[in-house]
Amino acid sequence: MPKYLITTAKITFAAAMVLGLIVWVQLSYGWRETLSEWAKPSILSIALASLFILLSHMLRVTRIYFAYTRVQALSFKSCTAVSLVHNTVSFLLPMRLGELALPALSRHQLDIEYKYSAASLVLLRLFDAHVLLSLLLFFAGGLFMGEYALIAPLLLLAALPVFMVILQQLGGRVKKLQFAAPLFKNHRTWLSLYAFTVAIWFIKLLALATLASSLGDLPIDHAWIATIIADGSALSPLTGFANAGTFELAFTLPLLPLGYTAEPLIKTAVNVHLFIFITNICIGIFGFTLLQSKQAIQKG
Repeated sequence: MPKYLITTAKITFAAAMVLGLIVWVQLSYGWRETLSEWAKPSILSIALASLFILLSHMLRVTRIYFAYTRVQALSFKSCTAVSLVHNTVSFLLPMRLGELALPALSRHQLDIEYKYSAASLVLLRLFDAHVLLSLLLFFAGGLFMGEYALIAPLLLLAALPVFMVILQQLGGRVKKLQFAAPLFKNHRTWLSLYAFTVAIWFIKLLALATLASSLGDLPIDHAWIATIIADGSALSPLTGFANAGTFELAFTLPLLPLGYTAEPLIKTAVNVHLFIFITNICIGIFGFTLLQSKQAIQKG
């Protein structure tokens, strides 16, 4: 199938997800009733959640800055612009298309080679998936495995250094991978990147789970499970614009076996998703204002 047809199909699917979600919420519950749930959390709790989300984004900036400075010195301000814009674009565009923004912006704004920025992105996304899965096993294991709840996440954590050692060996022997070696050639580098990843997701999901718990009157451990899976669904190659539809589905389905009904869960998911959307847009706009023109980059 021609590439343009595949892209058109993806965009059509993503647009249908957004439109379908808007119409379905209106017909099933009404947007006014759905948004009325915002009367439950206090202004202070919403402000703290927003602050935590901002902090998680700044940790993402620091993570990219740390990865890139393994190969060259660069401005933290310029790295902030690239990271914030990339985060927002990758959130808004469907099917992971927004990930292309990081190599493109890194090359244009920071003069980072495409290969290195792409390698950084792949490694960080693997770390993201590992942390999310570990957190999910921790919270879900407490519900289903009792006293053995910690076994699965501990095994997953134990597998990480084994994988990194294998990667280090491959990086040292395979010439085609040597360009990415600064990311994993020593333990301090990859452990630092992984520590940033843990902090990013813990802070972000703490904010979202607390907000979801308040909006939907959910036990905090159930809110953690729902938000981990829902926010992690953005890593899937099948998402709508701004993860519309897939977020709500991923939030709701895991809790149904626990005895919940779908309607209140979907309302909560929609409101949490709106919060993510608004904060991402605001942070992306700020990042966009920091981007430099070609003339400014050349002068610098």
